[in-house]
Amino acid sequence: HDDESIQSVDINDNKSEYSESVMSIHLHAGANLVSINVESEDTDISSVLSSLGNNITGAIGEGVAANNDPELGWMGSLDEIESSCGAYWLIVNEEDILLTNGYPTDRTIPCELHAGANLIGYPYRYPISIEEAIPGDIGCDIIGEGVATSFDGSEWVGSLTELEGSYGYWFICEEATDITFNGCDENCDELTRSTQPA
Repeated sequence: HDDESIQSVDINDNKSEYSESVMSIHLHAGANLVSINVESEDTDISSVLSSLGNNITGAIGEGVAANNDPELGWMGSLDEIESSCGAYWLIVNEEDILLTNGYPTDRTIPCELHAGANLIGYPYRYPISIEEAIPGDIGCDIIGEGVATSFDGSEWVGSLTELEGSYGYWFICEEATDITFNGCDENCDELTRSTQPA
């Protein structure tokens, strides 16, 4: 999973805005749990997933889904790909690479989690340990593709040890909460985190 963008710095150490990013996500045949952490101008499902052509047969989000018919195109309740907190199961026939471009998502927007199962993505570029990515006890268990973790009262326990951009996760929460993830895109020394009850 790669995400490339360019930022320039002048002689006074002033930084430019980020350039448009190109994100590539390696997909294996079958169902892939992914998130897209670049904001495209066109969020229509057919535009965001266009690099996969007819290799992609379906996409499933939290409470929405769509099938890709080779002749009729996308059909279903999933029309737009949400990049800030959204995550999706993408079903492909063969191994492929999803290419999409846009600007990095706003990392300061909190993800609003409701009680129960929430399908969300991690917004930052680089992987980070669960302990650093979120506060200790947010009242949620976390399930990724083939991995999971839960908080036992003092630490996170399970096979899921870090959150990574472009992957999707199920946050199974006891009650509603807002979470702003901690992470980094390049300078990992300036980490901040917060959660607030909804």
